[in-house]
Amino acid sequence: MQTIGGLILAVVALAVVYAFIVRPWHLHRGATKDEVQRSLPGDELVPNPKFVWNQAITIHAPAAEVWPWLVQIGNQRAGWYSWDAIHRLLGVAGSVDHEDRSADRIIPELQNLQIGDVIQMMPEDMGTPGYQVVFIEPGRALVTHIDDENGASWVWVLDPIDAESTRLIVRFRQKWEPGLMGLAIWIGDELGSLVMQPKTLSGIKQRAEAAAGQ
Repeated sequence: MQTIGGLILAVVALAVVYAFIVRPWHLHRGATKDEVQRSLPGDELVPNPKFVWNQAITIHAPAAEVWPWLVQIGNQRAGWYSWDAIHRLLGVAGSVDHEDRSADRIIPELQNLQIGDVIQMMPEDMGTPGYQVVFIEPGRALVTHIDDENGASWVWVLDPIDAESTRLIVRFRQKWEPGLMGLAIWIGDELGSLVMQPKTLSGIKQRAEAAAGQ
């Protein structure tokens, strides 16, 4: 009984640490207070979200040189520049260059992303909807949206700091319906924001800076 009680206390302690320390940090990871509070294109797509996170990173490369890495992102496009080993376990890894990892080059045929195009999170036969491009300003903003009862907006904005540096700001807004499906979506989004999204940002940073010679 003491062992069971100890385990319960450990689980409760971990839950408290996550809820009050880890979660507030990772939901705003890298973002300034102004970046969290400012309005971004696409906020109106999910006006009453149940889950929101903002993450940002400074990239030592001009916005025009970061954009090509961003615009080609997606499953079976350039991949997600994230933890490829985890994606392989989930069956969602790969790019047009490599069946098991993200691309390490700018891919010319993926640069002409248009409004109405769909960026898939995983292979289409897995039945998960992709994010449709609803607004695009080359070199500046990419706004994507899933428009259903559990819809979400996923927005990527490039803010030039100066001629040689850029802030990449990402905002995610999600709604979901009550029930097991909504719970599953929330858990997936929570893990994605904690584990996968930060690696995607650092993956873009690494590639863009390397290409810029930084």
